[in-house]
Amino acid sequence: MKDLLVYVADADVMAFLRSILNKHEALGTRSFSFDIERHPQRDAGMVQSGAELARMKKGLYSRALLMWDHHGSGRDHRQSPQDVSKEIQRKLDVFTWEGISAAIVLVPEFEQWVWYCEAAIAAHFKVAAEQLQRWVDERAQSVGKSPQYLKTAAPKELFEHLIRERLRKTISPRDFEGIGRGAGVNKLKECDSFKLMSAALQLWFPRVES
Repeated sequence: MKDLLVYVADADVMAFLRSILNKHEALGTRSFSFDIERHPQRDAGMVQSGAELARMKKGLYSRALLMWDHHGSGRDHRQSPQDVSKEIQRKLDVFTWEGISAAIVLVPEFEQWVWYCEAAIAAHFKVAAEQLQRWVDERAQSVGKSPQYLKTAAPKELFEHLIRERLRKTISPRDFEGIGRGAGVNKLKECDSFKLMSAALQLWFPRVES
């Protein structure tokens, strides 16, 4: 039996987490084994049947973690992120994952995590951090919002604008894997949803003191 099953909505999150979950010391956990799978119907599918898919894996893993974007889930205009998360967690509990699972919604979407890794973005795309910040500031000014607003409320649009329009590059899961390798976990813990994931991992896989 492996330690952890992670269900996510797309290949970008999958790639990023593949790098992050191997940083046991920074996460404050022992080493643990894991598999990451993605739902074929993305965020909406995670909300609709993610818990049911996890149910089919019961007995193969000791813990389960489900993650999806609130934006694009089909519930973002009807329910709060907290209500959706509680609904999915109740399903997991019924499916005998109670106390050994977590349902974490990313608000508004996964790319918010990426903006806690600005040094890693700059390093991965080989652009000076100062230049990256100038582009963020220029984009914010052009749309009449603050840079912080864009990073938290429209993180995917900002990221795609900078990489596609400024750097003239395509974006692939390999980019998110590279950013994840360079990301600082302590900085990521300033993000509420990442902090929830980190806390669950520390509870499930506590560091063994020598």
